[in-house]
Amino acid sequence: MCASLLLLEEDVFLWGRLAPASEPGEKNVRHRLPFYVFLLLVALAATASAQPSKSFRASAFVGLGGGLDSEPDSGVDNSSFQLGFSWIVEPGVLVGVRYGELGLDGTDFVGDRVDSDLSYLTVAGEYLFNDGYYQSGVYIGLGFYDLETSRGPFAGSDSSVGLAVGVTGDFEINRRFSVLLEFSAHYAELEPTSLFAMGHVGVGYHF
Repeated sequence: MCASLLLLEEDVFLWGRLAPASEPGEKNVRHRLPFYVFLLLVALAATASAQPSKSFRASAFVGLGGGLDSEPDSGVDNSSFQLGFSWIVEPGVLVGVRYGELGLDGTDFVGDRVDSDLSYLTVAGEYLFNDGYYQSGVYIGLGFYDLETSRGPFAGSDSSVGLAVGVTGDFEINRRFSVLLEFSAHYAELEPTSLFAMGHVGVGYHF
């Protein structure tokens, strides 16, 4: 295990040298966030060999969502994706990391902003309930949110720490794969909207 951690540390150092370089005067946190998420998922997966079988779940989602409290309304038919990694901390309890992006492109407005994208990274605790042929879950956690507008008078980025809550469904296909459903709400002090809702469907891999 120690040898694996040392190798992982060397890999992280080498990958860190390949990360995009910071440019003076630029807010590049959002652009580096997917890279840091990748490193985090690699680090978590590296510990899997020391845990009991099927203690981990990796997931990938597609879905729809939008802002709920902006004028004009952005609607909730904007495309999104989400990646997740969760692990069992005790029977019926998961801790999960989720990274996702919600696209508000083209002619879609979020308040006075046009052509915007919301990216987020959340860490949440999830309680599971066995409902027979599937498992349901409820989660709550904290997240980092960034709303970036690429053009127009409001071009720029607005970031905030926020709250995420959601309900999930896990429908087993076989001992390794399952179909996942998730509905979530997110609150963060962003301008001009602070409340987002999303629905996702995806695939989970258990190991």
